[in-house]
Amino acid sequence: MPLQIVRFTTPPDLAGDVEHGIAELFGAVHAARPAGLRYLAARLTDRPEFLLLLGLPDGTPTPLPEIPQTTAFRARMAGWADADPAPRPLTVLGDYRMLG
Repeated sequence: MPLQIVRFTTPPDLAGDVEHGIAELFGAVHAARPAGLRYLAARLTDRPEFLLLLGLPDGTPTPLPEIPQTTAFRARMAGWADADPAPRPLTVLGDYRMLG
């Protein structure tokens, strides 16, 4: 399963807005229940740095653009992030029951 990661940092005063946006995003993803999608969001405890991890079965296009809240989140993320929050491929070097 190919994985992608989006990693970004925000100014501390915007961290609450990002957390609220993530809650809305994942509410919509849970409601849509896209098949095969694995999706995780996290924040580093000691700083306003966020991680989004996306996994899909090989050859499966991402269903996220079909969920309106994901498009809205991506637009807001560009304003929150200190640098380009572009998705990047991720290579897993070890996994014990974390990813499936």
